[in-house]
Amino acid sequence: MSKVLEDIILNLEKQLMHAQREDFERLLADDYLEYGSSGKKYDKSMQLSFLIGKSPLDYIPFVITDFNIRLLSSNIVHATYCTESIDAGNKSLRSSIWKLNEGQWQLVFHQGTPTH
Repeated sequence: MSKVLEDIILNLEKQLMHAQREDFERLLADDYLEYGSSGKKYDKSMQLSFLIGKSPLDYIPFVITDFNIRLLSSNIVHATYCTESIDAGNKSLRSSIWKLNEGQWQLVFHQGTPTH
């Protein structure tokens, strides 16, 4: 597996953790779907609406461990990792599917599953 590609995907994941609306507009695919750690289902428009009026974070609110990627095809990557909230200590298993669209990696699916 390419370490360069792994670094690109990890940096994109971290970029989204800053919760900046412009990043979400660019990096979430139009058909984006998320099963959140809250147990709720989200699409791109819901995520964008959630960010209206919110200030982006100037830090990443999670410690990320066990980051791995797996190529599903030449333009689709599956990323898995663990997060721990810096503020609350909540832990989750994360799974993301990224697709290369016209030279730009976009997130098409994400799932967060709480762990104990």
